[in-house]
Amino acid sequence: MSQQQVLKAPIVEAVDTAAADMRQALLDAGKTEFANYGYDGARLERIAAKVGCAKRMLYYYFGNKKDVYLAVIEQSYSDIRASEEQLNLDALEPLQALHTLARKSFDYHEHNQQFTRLVLQENFQGGEMLGQISTIDTLRKAAFEPLGRILQRGVAQGLFKEGITAVDVHYLISALSSFRVDHSATWRSLLQVDLMGAAMRERHQQMLQDQLTALVCKAPAAQD
Repeated sequence: MSQQQVLKAPIVEAVDTAAADMRQALLDAGKTEFANYGYDGARLERIAAKVGCAKRMLYYYFGNKKDVYLAVIEQSYSDIRASEEQLNLDALEPLQALHTLARKSFDYHEHNQQFTRLVLQENFQGGEMLGQISTIDTLRKAAFEPLGRILQRGVAQGLFKEGITAVDVHYLISALSSFRVDHSATWRSLLQVDLMGAAMRERHQQMLQDQLTALVCKAPAAQD
């Protein structure tokens, strides 16, 4: 490597880092915008203003409004799957693995409420945009395949019932993790129940664990 190349390397690295940081900042601002206003109501001007850059930067990094939205929703789903990959579920006993995944999902939805709103907004549109992202097959496999492996291990060890699918488990975990976040405002106003309060949080997290156990585990053998 020449001396000139050596001198240029830190500059190139700094430029690449700045570009990556700008792109991430735009994605973060975009998630907030699309979660709050939906695709039709979102404005690129507000995204750019939140980051403190010109709107043309969105066109530079992503393309048009649709391209920005697709990038936001792709990263949003990738982020939750990435958080699950860090759990090393294959190294845990089957039931422990399911309970660990359930706790992660429960906590993730609570601490990433923009994600749940973004999912709701996409459902309002019939899921049409989500089906257009390039990594849709990868994201689907990332959601189901780890569950499938856990269930297979549980059945092989004689712990789990046969016939329970990854879809069953994913549905149960998603339902009990997201409902309390999505409906907390109306439950608090109408029913005077604080779904996000500490007492209800502990109760519903335990409910999720109990329901998972009941769904997948064989009943104890009857005693004579």
